Amino acid sequence: MARAIRLTDAVTVAMFEARPSATELAAETWPRTPPESRRPTFLGLLGRLLLSARAGEEAGVVTRDGAVRGLIVARARAGGLVWDVEHLLTDHLEVGAELLGWACERALTARARRVFLDTPDGGRGAEAARRSRFERYSQGVTYRIPSGFPRDPADALPARPRLRSDDAPLFQLYSTVVPANVRAVEAMTHEEWAALYPGRKLWTPAILGTRQDYVWEMGTRIAGWMRVVFGQRSQFLDLLVHPSHEGYAERMVRWALMQMSTKVPVVIDVREYQAAVRGTLELAGFQPHEPYSVWVRQLAARVAEPKLAAARAPA
Repeated sequence: MARAIRLTDAVTVAMFEARPSATELAAETWPRTPPESRRPTFLGLLGRLLLSARAGEEAGVVTRDGAVRGLIVARARAGGLVWDVEHLLTDHLEVGAELLGWACERALTARARRVFLDTPDGGRGAEAARRSRFERYSQGVTYRIPSGFPRDPADALPARPRLRSDDAPLFQLYSTVVPANVRAVEAMTHEEWAALYPGRKLWTPAILGTRQDYVWEMGTRIAGWMRVVFGQRSQFLDLLVHPSHEGYAERMVRWALMQMSTKVPVVIDVREYQAAVRGTLELAGFQPHEPYSVWVRQLAARVAEPKLAAARAPA
């Protein structure tokens, strides 16, 4: 039976992790993409145990015959409306499904609305997701350009730092770029969209630090948005381009690479509906990694919000 990890489990979990049978069923999306390849560590798990009261972070195990058979780590995104399964380590499908069900119960207790999971296309991760009532709603490919990549400033299109006042226009950009079936799962409202920010704290404007946001503004419209995240061994780039300005995508990518160090690789996840971005990345020298599937487990049903309408009463 799945349960929360305990202080007495730290050593057995570390031994379980060291075994070749401890297979990661979650996809290698950033920051699990090589060379970052972040996995749960003994010290990290120990920190979770010592700070078990920290909200929005859960680690669970399945033990049988005194040995750990599976490990899951889940984390709430900013706002806590959604959770992500960061790690799912096991070599048994039934254990993986049990751990996913346990994580969803914990998220529901914390009043989350949905839980997301990325898995490689096909394989045991996808089967474990199906068994635990996750639904596949999108797919993507991780692209990577190695260190030492060329940076060409010629004809690069500069962007400006993101401001708080950009929230509404960026939500409109998201609503335009992302298909309706994906938005129906991820974010239909501004509140849900804001909760997609992949950090423990709500987004705040910042020029310095490990996470930076920029926007391309053309006239009164935001034509594109990018986020740069600096890791320990790699850099992550996220990019959205308005369909009416896809012709500028190559110039946007050139400027984006100018903001990044050539000493470590750059990684970017591209969904299936971002064909223009995919083509531009390949022209810039990015190479595709393994494709992945995006899954969701809905914890709350959507209901129509009642609205008041003016009615003219007869005289």
